[in-house]
Amino acid sequence: MGDGIRPDRSGPLPLHLGDEVQLKKPHPCGSDRWRILRVGADLRLQCTGCGRIILVPRAHMERRVRRLFPAEAPALPPDQF
Repeated sequence: MGDGIRPDRSGPLPLHLGDEVQLKKPHPCGSDRWRILRVGADLRLQCTGCGRIILVPRAHMERRVRRLFPAEAPALPPDQF
């Protein structure tokens, strides 16, 4: 059964800087959403509720993600391409 994020489970979860993820268990502050600050073998996450920053191994994180909220692309000024 697919989880909606990666139905075929091939390859790593597509995580990018600025994306937000909803985890299965809430943080003690009550929030269950985290903003991604660093991507690699480890992920640096910031709680959107209290601002706490943690470092989590990618394999640990990928098992606990419930939903992925992609970051909005920043708009370029009209004079730049």
